[in-house]
Amino acid sequence: MNPSLPLSLDWEDWFQLCCPPFDDLHALDHFEDRLERATDLALQLCAELGAKGTWFCLADQAKRHPDLLRRIVSSGHCIGLHGLTHSRAFTQDRTSFRQSLVRGKAIIEDLSGARVLGFRAPEWSLRNDAIEYWQELPALGFTFDSSRAPLKILGDPAWSRHPYRLAENLWELPPPVMGLGPLTVPLWGWAMRILPEFLLSAELKTLQAEKVGTPLVLHPWELDEQQPPLPQASMGHRFAHRAGLRGYGSRLRKLWSGLNLVSLEAWIEAKESSEAAQSALVLLEAHS
Repeated sequence: MNPSLPLSLDWEDWFQLCCPPFDDLHALDHFEDRLERATDLALQLCAELGAKGTWFCLADQAKRHPDLLRRIVSSGHCIGLHGLTHSRAFTQDRTSFRQSLVRGKAIIEDLSGARVLGFRAPEWSLRNDAIEYWQELPALGFTFDSSRAPLKILGDPAWSRHPYRLAENLWELPPPVMGLGPLTVPLWGWAMRILPEFLLSAELKTLQAEKVGTPLVLHPWELDEQQPPLPQASMGHRFAHRAGLRGYGSRLRKLWSGLNLVSLEAWIEAKESSEAAQSALVLLEAHS
């Protein structure tokens, strides 16, 4: 079997940006609910590719769509926490952030019937004032995070592009980027939708061949070509949100065909098993 690549999906609706009016407490009541369609499209894509992934889920959407959440789990996918709501972590003080983790994890686990081991902050927002908030995760039962983007504006280009341990019992699995210096771009979202397919295919094959475990990223709403345009959004947000949406599902079917896509949990388990086997071998050789 081909080396595996972790697959992650951020389970949120088409309008859930981290800026007004989309992050308002009542935004879910003001915009069209298209999450069921997006979820169906993403589950269908995964089924066609034989892919399993980790879905980072919002608690506010889980409460509205518990049946959808359970359908994701029954399809063989894993569930992580994306937050109580789609708000940046650094807009909360540390105590409030910790409380949101506790509440969000409990809601997702109760409604899904599945364990939540991973966290991804909306908009990769364990940065700025929240740069040390990851320290709250292990004590609350999280074993991995995927919130630290090695990219300017969204994070820090100096951070590792490949999975590493933030602490002994906490993995960090950063989202993929490509390029160097000021030409570095995300290997997800708008860049995956509009950059030449031959270039993207080469990057994906390199990630797979290197066996580094950097997780791919998909927002299910990206597969919903009929979603309305974002109202009251900046030009930058409109570009990042709309560019290349048409035909993106077909593009991913080509780009991801032949990849062995697994959940982040499965990749970590395999990685730790491999490390344990290597350590046992070293000890055996040392005593032989």
